[in-house]
Amino acid sequence: HRRGGGAGGVSAGPVPAMSQIHIHNLFPVPVMREEKFLGEDVIDATVAATGTGSQLTNAHTDLLSHTEVIRPQQSPQFAHIGELAQDYLRDFGFLLFGENLVWHIKEMWMNRLANGGHQVMHSHANSFISGVVYLTDAHESSKTVFHNSMGLRQFVFSNNHAESATTPYNGDRWAATDMERGDLLLFPSYMLHAVPRNEGSERVTIAFNALPERLKSWDYEVRFSD
Repeated sequence: HRRGGGAGGVSAGPVPAMSQIHIHNLFPVPVMREEKFLGEDVIDATVAATGTGSQLTNAHTDLLSHTEVIRPQQSPQFAHIGELAQDYLRDFGFLLFGENLVWHIKEMWMNRLANGGHQVMHSHANSFISGVVYLTDAHESSKTVFHNSMGLRQFVFSNNHAESATTPYNGDRWAATDMERGDLLLFPSYMLHAVPRNEGSERVTIAFNALPERLKSWDYEVRFSD
């Protein structure tokens, strides 16, 4: 097709090809959900065995309690869950480090969030992959919410109002929706996350932190003991 010319109908030359726009998602942060990670029999056995232990009240609210943080080898139920998680840790670890590494869970604990309770924003230190196993359905109000980096030592400009749209590139937070009994959630340990006020029934989860056997960068290597 040629555009019409001036006087005498002289052609102005070929029409340039339509340009194409490419959007690249640079440096995305992965979060993995595995549905039905645990079967009903494993969930019931874990709640029965672990729920009878001593409970530590959370420092911010007495409506949230935790079991003692232990190594999975100290509990048959936790050890079994750790074994089931190995393939998912390997696959998720590949996204983070580009290699199928051997992973070990260094600590696990159970959380009980009563109606009206919440969990403040936090991250997990001294680990690379953190996980949450849901032993009950999560009420709509008590989703695990991930927050973008906060408290940067610089001025921040925002365009957040009734007429503005939230996109993956300007959002301040993201909620893990539809988490159900038996599901597993994996995320990088540095991610800030919290649980809003629980308006439903008791929310029971198991949390854990994992480390790879080692990380290597060309001429040096760091190993993490189990």
